[in-house]
Amino acid sequence: MRLKVNYDKCAGCRACELACSAKHYQVYSTKLARISIVKFEDKGVDIPVVCRQCINAPCIANCPTQALYKDEETNATLVNKDDCIGCGKCVEVCPFSAVRMDENGIAMICDLCGGNPECVEVCATKAIEIQGIDKTSEKKRIAFAEKQIDSVLKKWGLK
Repeated sequence: MRLKVNYDKCAGCRACELACSAKHYQVYSTKLARISIVKFEDKGVDIPVVCRQCINAPCIANCPTQALYKDEETNATLVNKDDCIGCGKCVEVCPFSAVRMDENGIAMICDLCGGNPECVEVCATKAIEIQGIDKTSEKKRIAFAEKQIDSVLKKWGLK
């Protein structure tokens, strides 16, 4: 499973962010959401940034404590909070900039709410949907991202 976003439909209401933070932290806070709406006020466009649930997830591969892992049922990337040391490697290597850190320095990655994402439920415009992963397009996306990662890491002085 993964989230599919139709950017043309996003109204920028941020209900998805609030539902996400309420589900995971029992508070309404866009800063604690595992989905992020990037607003371009001058263009009137709102772009939801979501975890793509990569098959060969660079966040998992680069976690020094193996705090990140895949849920076998949903394919969601999960975080073992006890093992996360807050190093931010997952944030650095995410090709989609979908990983964030919470107030305690713990990685926040979409866990698909166990298979029933709150953001999908509350999206009035149906800009966010849940779908199965198309292995072919996922492999192409990963190949593209892998080509980009070396240049990014070199630019950041990490390689």
